[in-house]
Amino acid sequence: MTDKVQLTGGPDKSVTWIWLETGQLKVQYYDFGGAAQKLFGNDITWTITVNDMDKFLSIVNQSEATLIPWIAEYFKSYFGIKQWLEEHEIDFSIERESWA
Repeated sequence: MTDKVQLTGGPDKSVTWIWLETGQLKVQYYDFGGAAQKLFGNDITWTITVNDMDKFLSIVNQSEATLIPWIAEYFKSYFGIKQWLEEHEIDFSIERESWA
């Protein structure tokens, strides 16, 4: 696992982290704001796992060694990454955790 890197954007009272774990990109969105409290009863986290890393690395012309810095420069939050993955039809899964 590489060190987690925090992205700079996203809604107030939220944070996006990115890292590589066992050769897969992980993108975690943690929301600790009022909307999460109201809708879910507590904080909530969504984590994307990119399943098709070969396609992802090929499209962005990066290696595992350069991917995290590239993402941190190119994207500001979970939502931009998720939209980009969908637009490029890169296979990923999403896991949701709530601490209600």
